[in-house]
Amino acid sequence: MKVLFLTYDIPYPLISGGKIRAYYLIKNLAKNHQITLFSYYRDEEQKQYIPELKKYCQEIFLFKRRPPWSWQNILRWMTRILPFPSATYYSQELEKALVKELKAGGYDLVHFESFYPALYLPLAKKLGAKTLMGNENVEWQIYNRFAERKFFFLKWFLKLEVLRMRCYEEKLWKQADINITLSKNDALMIEKVSKRKCPVIPNGVDVNSFKTVKPSGEGKTIIFVGTLIYQANNDAMKYFLKEIYPEIKRQTPRVKFILVSWHKPEWLEKYLTDSSIKFIQDKETPVGDFFAKADVLVAPMRIASGTRIKILEAMAAGLPVVTTSLGIEGIEAKEEVVIADEPEDFANEVVKLLGDKKRRQELGKTGRALVEKLYDWEKISQELDKIYHA
Repeated sequence: MKVLFLTYDIPYPLISGGKIRAYYLIKNLAKNHQITLFSYYRDEEQKQYIPELKKYCQEIFLFKRRPPWSWQNILRWMTRILPFPSATYYSQELEKALVKELKAGGYDLVHFESFYPALYLPLAKKLGAKTLMGNENVEWQIYNRFAERKFFFLKWFLKLEVLRMRCYEEKLWKQADINITLSKNDALMIEKVSKRKCPVIPNGVDVNSFKTVKPSGEGKTIIFVGTLIYQANNDAMKYFLKEIYPEIKRQTPRVKFILVSWHKPEWLEKYLTDSSIKFIQDKETPVGDFFAKADVLVAPMRIASGTRIKILEAMAAGLPVVTTSLGIEGIEAKEEVVIADEPEDFANEVVKLLGDKKRRQELGKTGRALVEKLYDWEKISQELDKIYHA
């Protein structure tokens, strides 16, 4: 099949869940399909990664994304054409290129990987293309959970925007010929609105790349990996550093915390005066190298949808995970991770794990076995291949 694949950002290097998902889907689908990539990019430096993607894509078309608060985005939002998160992805250049490509290219399927490039789904439908919407998250839910944590006036202003976003997202679900998603909960929601089956194609792991990784074993280092430009990660780290980490330090004074993110927000600076916290801003080093320096991965998510790839990668590396009920949502794990939803409980579970090497090894072993069984990218891509041909 000839597939036009659209992503919200260049899917390389592998520094965020969305990039990792898009990269491995493209890599594995390219074995049986001709892939043309349409992708946004933020800065010229990203173009250095094109050769890596050309290994799997027949053609690549890149489109510069405007800064979110540009006047064009605000105007498009104020005229109520699009909800603001979608307006920031509107590109007249991309629209023209999409029309030209679909009229001339003979594509069998247009795959919109995530909500953001799916603003062009109605246009593709109008041009007669078969469309697939890859719902990495139920996006309006993420913004709604974010709005819930704001003060009264801002909260209700954001709630109105969330309502617009929900209506728009649900409209896209109804228009797409095929919807896929990452978790059963999201699938049920999409099926209720679209009145059609929504297959679950979960996130995964390149299992082979983590087979040689061994956690530290010293019992003193915890780690979080995830770009802080993503609101769910940003919220999780604010919550962790303010409400959880001080209690961990009180109980285990020798503890070390490694925070890996290619984005460094201003609010983080005050925490980095603490010598026990090491911040790493690195796009090139394989994440397994960081896992090998740690004993426990923390994922204290309070805003989320879909599935967290870094949790799966940590499990593949044999690194035990402490997370929240929301953090593990979409992952078929029960005994393989530790779940704690209150700050004090979360801190206590981390401290207990740091002091129990046998328990860490048990969790690492069962976690790795689960990932190998259910979350290998090659197996996941084979399931998506079946959907392509359905």
